[in-house]
Amino acid sequence: MLTSMAAGLGWGIRGQYGHETGAMIAGTLASLTLVLFYAGGGSSLAAARAAAMATVGVGIGGTMTYGQTVGLTHDTNLVGNWEAWRWGMLGLFMKGGIWISFFGLFLGMGLSGKRYRPLEMLALIAALTGLVYVGLWLINSPYDTANKVLPKIYFSDSWQFEPDDPNLKPRREVWGGLLLALLGLLAYAGIVRRDHLVVRLAVFAFVA
Repeated sequence: MLTSMAAGLGWGIRGQYGHETGAMIAGTLASLTLVLFYAGGGSSLAAARAAAMATVGVGIGGTMTYGQTVGLTHDTNLVGNWEAWRWGMLGLFMKGGIWISFFGLFLGMGLSGKRYRPLEMLALIAALTGLVYVGLWLINSPYDTANKVLPKIYFSDSWQFEPDDPNLKPRREVWGGLLLALLGLLAYAGIVRRDHLVVRLAVFAFVA
């Protein structure tokens, strides 16, 4: 309850900033609350490290666009369009799951008894960046709004649901790149480092 209240407060403040920076405000308040109540036995440095890493995880999710995905579920022009509603809800589940799974994953890395060294983290960042670009190419492409060409799996508003809207501007999606990076980091933590806490928190966060 307290964690939800803290995250809700942060989400309200987020509206003043938006995107990655705004998301990190909610992530900071939520992670500090979690660490305070559930990881009080550790040192203050360990608690700060876990909160900082979780905040970074939420910031990563903040790169995704989701406004039009929300719009598929209740925009005035789409009220009664159950196909759009179902697709929008699926998109929110996917994007929300990826977003909060990064939070749980990085929180787990911060709380874990296994230490992740600076050079190891730099190598992971480089590898994850590569996976993001591969995912963008495989899942979130092609993207050519001038010719009305969009990815096969596209969760924002599109001409499929509003073919006659002259003001429609489909947004660039990145969830596929983040999903591939998330799976890569999960594989590393679970298989290479055998860090079960990280895997559990990431999976629970995705479902929740």
